[in-house]
Amino acid sequence: MLDLPADCLYLICEELALKKDFGTLFTCAVSSKSLVQPALLWMYRAHDECPIRSSEGNDELDKNGPSNDQSFEAKFAATKQTFSKWALQWKSIIRSSIGHTLYPYCLYIRSLDLRNLADLLQDPLFREISQSFFADDMVQFLGGPNTPIKQKMRSAKASNRMMDVPVTLDLVGESITNYVSTAANQNKATVALEDISGDINGLSLPRWVGRISRLKGMTLWDGAALSESVATSIVNNCPQFDELTFFSSFKPDIDQDLASFFSGLKKDSLRSFTALRADAIGPETLLSLNHHKSSLQKLELDGLRSTAIKTLSFLQECVALEYLEIQDSDGVINLEATENDVFLEVISWLGRCEKLRELLFRNLSSGPAILAQVCLRNNIHLRALLVDGYPLLGNQDFHKALSHQTSLESLCLKADPEGAFRDDIDVLISSISSLTKLRHLNLFSTSEYFRTSEILKLSAVLTNLEELWFGGYDVTDDLWRGMANLPQLRALTISAMTSFSFDGILAYISMLKDSNQGLNLSIMSQKPENPLTDYEESVIRQSIMDKVDGKFDFTLYREVDSESESFSA
Repeated sequence: MLDLPADCLYLICEELALKKDFGTLFTCAVSSKSLVQPALLWMYRAHDECPIRSSEGNDELDKNGPSNDQSFEAKFAATKQTFSKWALQWKSIIRSSIGHTLYPYCLYIRSLDLRNLADLLQDPLFREISQSFFADDMVQFLGGPNTPIKQKMRSAKASNRMMDVPVTLDLVGESITNYVSTAANQNKATVALEDISGDINGLSLPRWVGRISRLKGMTLWDGAALSESVATSIVNNCPQFDELTFFSSFKPDIDQDLASFFSGLKKDSLRSFTALRADAIGPETLLSLNHHKSSLQKLELDGLRSTAIKTLSFLQECVALEYLEIQDSDGVINLEATENDVFLEVISWLGRCEKLRELLFRNLSSGPAILAQVCLRNNIHLRALLVDGYPLLGNQDFHKALSHQTSLESLCLKADPEGAFRDDIDVLISSISSLTKLRHLNLFSTSEYFRTSEILKLSAVLTNLEELWFGGYDVTDDLWRGMANLPQLRALTISAMTSFSFDGILAYISMLKDSNQGLNLSIMSQKPENPLTDYEESVIRQSIMDKVDGKFDFTLYREVDSESESFSA
């Protein structure tokens, strides 16, 4: 039998990596000499997508474990096996950076996610393997002479206490970035690394960046690591860099440093900037973002303080935005009332963002008033809008203006309904009914005073809905005829006070179509006087599974007992 050409084997392994079929890739790597190189290359090139463990948590250790009918011992054994694979993956990458593995795994990786490594080192299960993990040539990554490996340890717990995780992460990052840079220079090639993430200090960051010529994005724990020197290193070495995220800043006065970083980058080079806790961002940073006015497409600023809210208009040259998210951490500044010039400038700025497709305002006091003007602009065509933390009462102008955004496909309104009148609700229902392209509609808190009739009005015209969340009161089986009018519905979450019957729910399920495949039906606040028996719940679950391979969640409303709450406190 003839061997396939090397390029065909490479393409096969690439296809397996794209499908995230790491099991088959591993089998290829151990089955043939001709397959080992391309299989390992693609395994590690896409290692950050391997479902062993993500930097977001330990879901894989839970969901890939044994089923519920297995013993605790079996579950724990399976969890430890998955954990061992996770640790072995990292150990292979790290040891390859000092040339002590058969293949140079770290040369293949595209993403260096030190958050993931930190999760590993801080996991309780790591205590059992810490000595073997940092044995022999790995001891150098503990960072000093008084490390757990070089002492007689009384327990794994003591070992874990003495390990300095930040030092280890820094040593690992230094070793990997130095190795890939040196190898690239020797072979007159470019490094594969395109992304780095983790808690990287301000001294290491410019040095590491200078070694990664293909760097496109960074995700940092602390924005204080950013400075003009980091920007200079990016300009000199990373022509493709265009994406930045940081989680927070542990120094309150970094506004000037951040401004120096953004201004120090190549003009109109930054495409995306996300600050998941933007309390350190101030006027200078906002102003410096105009240095990227023609390139900046995504801007997410969560947790802005009042000083920044008062200077939002400093962003007025950034008119290439396609995605904008603003969250006010204080929620006390009403620009329309106290900073009217800024209020008008923000409206003018957003009105010039003709490419804007996704807009999210959270806890922004002036958000509805701003949107009441922006939504009326003929050159603004939003696909997604979220407004969270505003009163339903007194915002009819905003809700009327919504009807002009007929391109909307996703709408999420989280308003406080307290004090709202019937005409406030009627205006909102009328406007939403005009948005016939909607596929996702979330009115979770806004709809507290909705009845069955309001939802039926929406379902009669919003026939493209795929996901629907709503609350309300006195919602009955009359609702189901409206829900049957939604052939694309895949998720229906009802938090309203309901009095559905067993027969009514089954009748709805019987009307579902093939296009409702995978429907998740959640009834979250059924009146206690209208319960379903365990048998009825099981019949409904089986029926929706048989009909559309769907799921059913059911919860009876439970009123909070203030006396029991006070005693339990």
